[in-house]
Amino acid sequence: MSVVAITVISVVGTALFGMFFMQFQGLREDMREGFRAVNGDIKSLDQRFTGELKALDQKFTGELKAQGQRIDRVFDVLREHGERLARIESKLEGDPPAEAA
Repeated sequence: MSVVAITVISVVGTALFGMFFMQFQGLREDMREGFRAVNGDIKSLDQRFTGELKALDQKFTGELKAQGQRIDRVFDVLREHGERLARIESKLEGDPPAEAA
């Protein structure tokens, strides 16, 4: 009787271990699928974020370029005024008045 009991216990134990192993394999596959889905989401976010950064970079570069052009125009106007003042001062006879200095 003890041989039969040991055999039954061994068969039931092996079956339980097999069922545990199959469940573990299924769980492992589910985890892999979850990781693949998360990895895909991360790649999608990375692509979207990279695109947004490139768009901001282009916008910022364009705005800086426009600002630089405006500064160049102001500088040109100031230079023209300075040249005109220099011509006026050179035509003045003698020293300019103290208020001009």
